[in-house]
Amino acid sequence: MDIVPGYVFILPAVIVVGWILSWWAARWVRWFLLSGAAVVSVLCVVIGWLALGPRADPGTVTCSSSWACTDPGSLYVVAAGLLGFGCCAVLVILALVGEAILLWRGRRVSN
Repeated sequence: MDIVPGYVFILPAVIVVGWILSWWAARWVRWFLLSGAAVVSVLCVVIGWLALGPRADPGTVTCSSSWACTDPGSLYVVAAGLLGFGCCAVLVILALVGEAILLWRGRRVSN
């Protein structure tokens, strides 16, 4: 079994770091970064999926399954995109909760 290379985690790490840093900026920056990261993640999945090409027949090649006969490099791009999109989904939920808390605190202080 292959070990997943570290570069698969670069996109999710950049998304998380950018999201954390965006809390010190305007609100639109956070949502702009999350939207851009989601688009990049989807593009990684699409590009990686298209780069897979046709899978070899396991009967003619010495590999255990048709997925084992694919180039792992493109599978890693798909994995990075899926992880990035998952990070975006979780961070959208956290951003909504965080902004709701900030609004609630702001209303409570003004009363």
